[in-house]
Order: sequence, then C-alpha cells, then structure tokens
Amino acid sequence: MHFGFLNVMKPPGMTSHDVVARVRRLSKIKRTGHGGTLDPLAEGVLPMALGQACRLIDYLPSDKTYYAEILLGKRTTTDDLEGEVLEQMDASHITAEQIEAVLPHFVGTIKQHPPVYSAIRINGKHLYELARQGQAPEKAPERTVIVHDLDVVFVRPPVFAIRVHCGKGTYIRSLARDMGALLGTGGVLQKLVREKAGNLHISKSLTLENLQEQIGKTDWQSIFTDLAEALGLCKVDVTKSDADDIFNGRIIDLPDPPANEQFLLAVQNGCYIGLLKHTQENQFKPEVVFSDARVST
Repeated sequence: MHFGFLNVMKPPGMTSHDVVARVRRLSKIKRTGHGGTLDPLAEGVLPMALGQACRLIDYLPSDKTYYAEILLGKRTTTDDLEGEVLEQMDASHITAEQIEAVLPHFVGTIKQHPPVYSAIRINGKHLYELARQGQAPEKAPERTVIVHDLDVVFVRPPVFAIRVHCGKGTYIRSLARDMGALLGTGGVLQKLVREKAGNLHISKSLTLENLQEQIGKTDWQSIFTDLAEALGLCKVDVTKSDADDIFNGRIIDLPDPPANEQFLLAVQNGCYIGLLKHTQENQFKPEVVFSDARVST
C-alpha cells in the first residue's frame, strides 16, 4: 500500500511545513500533508498523511494531549519565549494552591483569543503576517474551544507544568497567557510537547532519523499506522461485487454492519479500498475511494 498515515515526531526548531517537505523528499511521495500544525518551538506527534491518505486528514480524531511548561512573570508578543518581551514581574511567590485554584476556569467549553502571532486568517491573510506588518488587531477573534482535562504536573516557581487534553483549535500559548493573567503575573509558554494526536501516541512516533533509516528498506510502507487504528474506525470485508460498486461510486448494502457507526473502512482481499458513509438502514455510500488500491484487488 503506497498511502497511509505516519506517526512522526516533530523536533523543536522546525516548522510543520519543514517536516512535510522532509518526509516528501525521503518518501518520494509528492502528495504529503499533516494533521495539525505544531509551532516551531513545539515538539511531538505530527500525524503525516502520504498519498491518498491526504483525503482522510479531516476524518482523523481531533482531540490532542499536550505537556506544557509555563513561565510566569513575563508577557511577550507571541505568548511564548520567542516573542518580544512586553512586561516582566516577580512570580516567585506563586504557590501550587494558587495554580490549582485557577485551573477550573480553563476546563470545559471555554472562550479564548488565539495568539496574535498565529496561522488564523483574517480577510485571507494569516494573523502572523498582519502582526509582522503592524496591522494585526490588538486581540485575535475569540473562539470557543473544549478542554477535556487539565492537570498540574509540577510547580517550581516561576515555572509550572500542566498536561492538557483538549479538542480541535485549542491554543496552549493562549492558556499560558490567560493563566498568567489570572494569577496576576503574566505567563508565557516555555515548552510544549504534543504527546498524543487522536489515536497516535508519542511512544510510537518515528523521528526523522528513524524515518530515513526505515525508508531505505524495501518494505518501508509497513511503518504506516493501520488506517482503522489511526482513524478510530471499524473495518468491514466486502465482496468483489461490492468492491466494484465502491470503485464506481455506487451505494452498497451491508447485511450485518457494526452498530451505530457513521463511517466504515471497506477492505477487499486484505486491502483498504475506501471510506464508506452510512446513509440509511444497511446502506453505505463511498465517501472516499482509494483508486490506488484497485490494482491490488
């Protein structure tokens, strides 16, 4: 199979775009994308889609888990250590109890302003582009995000660390800034590690060095994360007749589909051939068809 997802460990200091370019060069697969930008300062899990898996990026589970270190006593233009310092103050007096007391304000469905230096677009332009030109608004447009869990890992004033399990679009830099504001000291993100993206965990991620070594082998596609595992979906074996219908975009009937599944991955002769969407009763229509798999089946 010449398409799939890779669980790549993004190193600090590289942009997500840099990693995509590196993986594209190594794999020689032109169509390469990622499932969720990480700032250059950050490291950790960067889901990579190669080939026709790029069409499945929007179906990846959107929840993520981060380990974040927050430095109190400082405010910057970027809400992390890379920006220009706007204000500094003493934060050595902050206690673990005070930090624990502010956490409930940032759990659940919350409102946050993304950092002004971010990839959000306003009138077709990235906010960071507007900020560099001095044209950015004082605050980015507010958005609603979900933080499922928030736990303190350690407190060593003026630094403390948290683990955040959150939904799509949550900015950890904004959490650092807003927690610091609530504590009265200001705060910036000092370190960020994405430990999990959907079903991809950092313990199984591949460094770029690992990737280069693996891609040198003939069967390197074996390092793809199984599509069903990456997407968190059930798979179903289909007949040759059903496979032909799927490749031609026709709705198929499944006599005994898994219950309450909106999407299923169709498999024929051990190969993934498409993503099916439940329409009515036992009927499923092809949502994404993997034409590359047709030769294999």
